[in-house]
Amino acid sequence: MKRTLTCLLAAVLIVPAAALHATVYLSADLAELTTDARAVAYGRVVALGAQWLEERRSIETLVTLEVETYAKGDLGRTVTLRVPGGQMGPYRSVMLGAPTFVEGEEVVVFLAASGPAIPHLVGLAQGVFRVRTDAATGARLVTPEIVRMPGAAPLEPARVVRGDASRRPAPLAAFLQEVRALAGRAQ
Repeated sequence: MKRTLTCLLAAVLIVPAAALHATVYLSADLAELTTDARAVAYGRVVALGAQWLEERRSIETLVTLEVETYAKGDLGRTVTLRVPGGQMGPYRSVMLGAPTFVEGEEVVVFLAASGPAIPHLVGLAQGVFRVRTDAATGARLVTPEIVRMPGAAPLEPARVVRGDASRRPAPLAAFLQEVRALAGRAQ
């Protein structure tokens, strides 16, 4: 009886562990993002579309970007990239660290791809920099995503350190110039 109970307990503990999946999120700086990217594009989001994956087990969003310029590589005047998560009717799939996009917004994206595959973001949300216009000066500024720490509740505020140099908005032209310089060093 004791042996049966031990085997049953072992099965209960081992079987669920085999089905667990984890997301490991490693922080990357601008140089690492640039090196790992096949292309770095600045443009406007013109279309969003969700699709089912893996026999309706998860959803991904296809983001179409009208590219104004590339700081590295060239994938054409429009590029469609894959982002984990999205919504199909009443079903929503969320992946920790995956960004969301809105039609019409301007972004700089760091893209990876191999062969003819649809590109994806390098480092998930780390590979997205939002572009906005400063109301006071009219300057185009680039700001990185605020990435939530693994295990943080969805509505819990992300930790932002005041004065963190990596969070300071940068002028768009200077940011693209820095990426081009980093891309030149990587080759």
